[in-house]
Amino acid sequence: MKDEITWGIIRLCIAINQKAIQIYIKLSQAEEISELKAFWVQMADEEKIHADFWSRVALTAEDFIFPCIFDTPSDIQKELSAILEKIDALSNRWDEKKSMENAFILAYRLEYYMLYPTFEVLFNALKPLNKDDTVPSDTYDRHIRRFIDMFIRYGNTTPELELLGETLQSLWKRNKALVDMAMTDGLTGLFNRRGFLIVAQGLFSLAERRKENLAVFMIDIDHFKKINDKYGHPRGDTVLKDLAKSLKGTVRKSDVMCRYGGEEFVILFPNIHTSAVPLMAEKIRKEVEKSRPAGIFTTISIGVTQGLVKNSSDNDFFFWVSKADKCLYKAKANGRNCVVLDC
Repeated sequence: MKDEITWGIIRLCIAINQKAIQIYIKLSQAEEISELKAFWVQMADEEKIHADFWSRVALTAEDFIFPCIFDTPSDIQKELSAILEKIDALSNRWDEKKSMENAFILAYRLEYYMLYPTFEVLFNALKPLNKDDTVPSDTYDRHIRRFIDMFIRYGNTTPELELLGETLQSLWKRNKALVDMAMTDGLTGLFNRRGFLIVAQGLFSLAERRKENLAVFMIDIDHFKKINDKYGHPRGDTVLKDLAKSLKGTVRKSDVMCRYGGEEFVILFPNIHTSAVPLMAEKIRKEVEKSRPAGIFTTISIGVTQGLVKNSSDNDFFFWVSKADKCLYKAKANGRNCVVLDC
């Protein structure tokens, strides 16, 4: 059964996004200065990038079951509902007194509300469902800077306005950093264990309902301690970063990668054909060996489990990870630099 609270949160985010598009179109239609008219149109178009993202993932996401993403989902739902009401009130206020100053006040408040951290959390959690591998936050730095420049230029620049602009940009960067810190491994840029579990468990339940084959790879760098001892930990960190790049360049965009801990990595391959699994495992192993991360000859051992999902409970998902880990242990016992499948 779907998590209705989480889906309520998603629907509120979509509604706020649609309000933003409508408001920017309304501001452009009322504006007489050509530069500002074009600016409001551009702002609407950039919010449509967000809307396109939601539309693309919605087709898949209806079958997607989330694990616990939010600590207090009911509170978040209430706060987003309040934001939507505030946006409506601000929009109605501008309708009553249309002016350039009120337009920028409305837009500033709108941009402030769109920086609510829940948006960024969902962008990251839903990213694997997006077929073109982009998320709205990829373009948001430029979006915020452009808004601040116009806000200051047409707002009769004062120290107070500059401070407001700086505050908006700082809030965006801080919120994004907090979300990244919670879900992403700072060294490799891959998901950390928490971020991986949020996304992977949802894809796991999706595979169950669609009766799609999936695979889990557990990967370990062979003799990584010796690399650290011989070359030093900074060079060892570079090995981890370069290996992560090699993995990214080898797998599909729909596959979910994670630095599981230390020198261990996990990859979830949703909807992968049975015959492709051993080929993919060998391809990854050979690419790492060939790439020489940090200029050091490096090999990996891979444990693989695959099949149809019969139970989407958390325990069963961890059972799959455990099975892949057992195969990894066998690969290391077999001499390392090899793949063991479904041991």
